[in-house]
Amino acid sequence: MKGKLYGIGVGPGDPELITIKAKKILDRVQCLAVPKTSIEKASQALTIAKGIINCEKEILELIFPMSFDDKVLDESWNLAVQQVSMKLDSGIDVGFITLGDPTVYSTYIYLHKAIKEKGYDTEIIPGVTSFCASAARAGLSLGENRETIAVVPSAYECSDLDNILDSFDNIVLMKISKNMEKLKKKLNQKGLSQKAVVVSKCGMDDEMISLGIDELDEEGLSYFSTMIIKKSGVK
Repeated sequence: MKGKLYGIGVGPGDPELITIKAKKILDRVQCLAVPKTSIEKASQALTIAKGIINCEKEILELIFPMSFDDKVLDESWNLAVQQVSMKLDSGIDVGFITLGDPTVYSTYIYLHKAIKEKGYDTEIIPGVTSFCASAARAGLSLGENRETIAVVPSAYECSDLDNILDSFDNIVLMKISKNMEKLKKKLNQKGLSQKAVVVSKCGMDDEMISLGIDELDEEGLSYFSTMIIKKSGVK
């Protein structure tokens, strides 16, 4: 009997945010598939998951390099599919752990589609997203009544940011660390700099929350940083 692939969201950083169902699956599967950008780098998702796992697991490291080269990306994805398929063919259940939720801008979903197309059994276990956790930590509502919400995955790559800022009531900007100087300038021009909150490393030991961005030090800003802009105000 072939194994089953689970895509497991482990939340943004705090192991206590992992759902009861996710913990049950993490305890049950024999192998954890861990996405990494290079073999030398540690996995934040694995660090979070280990906070609640009761026994040792086989770790399958899947390397997905940060590259815009389609050939490099295709090779890494094909290898990952092969590696996971071999485990499943051996009757081993595999849990692919991912930060946040597997359905929201996650590396996992590409593997999920490929494995499912090959006829294997799959299941997605939802997790707490970074922007929902960040709003909670800052004591904010992401949406009230008929307010609209926009989620921008990479603000530095968004060519339509002006229109988004003008059109939506609440805007979530993810991966902001690469473009803070331009974001500050744009938000100041639109009178939104004091209507934004930045949460960095949400749920981690060195979490940082900044109401307003005028005094924010972008130099030390983590890759795991999210900005929430509320036109009705953040206080």
